[in-house]
Amino acid sequence: MSEKAEPQGRKRLNMTKTDINSLSPKQLKALPILASEVNCNEACRQVGISRDCFYEWMKQPLFKTELNKMRNELVQDAVIQLKVNAIKATSTLVKLTDRDDNPGVQRAAANDILNHVVKFQELQELEDRITVLEEQTKRML
Repeated sequence: MSEKAEPQGRKRLNMTKTDINSLSPKQLKALPILASEVNCNEACRQVGISRDCFYEWMKQPLFKTELNKMRNELVQDAVIQLKVNAIKATSTLVKLTDRDDNPGVQRAAANDILNHVVKFQELQELEDRITVLEEQTKRML
């Protein structure tokens, strides 16, 4: 079942409710499925369109913008979940370092903690260096 994609006019940067309403009902229904399904073929099958139709839709700036916005929202939701569970994960690693019954687990947990601390310090140093470079660049301009 293929739906012919209608060509879109000029690229719009700020989407309004009217812009969203200019998408077809099938496109609106397809957006959450296409945004959340990893496999393009499976997403197209669920929506009931061909891959060619999907790629035609992706040529429309409005559709592409809305799909990317929805994908970004899903990523942000995932990041929030990771942040919420980071404390639990840290607590689990710390508890594992206290296990006297399995030195291998203790060593692995300690190693994980140290690696995360080192990575955090590296990122902090990079952020500080970028800040200095940005300040220097501003002064040069």
